[in-house]
Amino acid sequence: MQAPRPIGKQLRMLNNKFREVADRNLQKYNLTAAQLEILVYLKCSGEEEIHQRQIENWFQLKNPTVTGLLNRLEEKGFIVRRMNPADKRYRVIELTEKGEQILGEMWEEAQGMENKIYSGLSEEELHTLSRLLDRILNSLSEA
Repeated sequence: MQAPRPIGKQLRMLNNKFREVADRNLQKYNLTAAQLEILVYLKCSGEEEIHQRQIENWFQLKNPTVTGLLNRLEEKGFIVRRMNPADKRYRVIELTEKGEQILGEMWEEAQGMENKIYSGLSEEELHTLSRLLDRILNSLSEA
């Protein structure tokens, strides 16, 4: 009997496969998975003003990485960065109409992909998996 692979390796492999599939599916929108995650984060922030530092903290990415992602999103017309009138040190990051539109177009496709990914699991298994992953994340955060 073959020994199970270490969970860390499985999680890494799973993350890599998610990114690979997402990047392939996002090519037609001229986006990467990392760029999409930022667009979704901005969309979910509602009316809250979002600054680059918040994105860095949420995704646990370094400043140059986030700067590059935001530069590309701005070049593609999905976001704008404007000075915060109350504090000139910060630039507020907002979705453009084009960014909102692309998220709307992708929503149904994303739901279909999500359903396909989890089709082999029951509702109960999904909840169990989610709870277990949260526990692993909490353990690693405390370490």
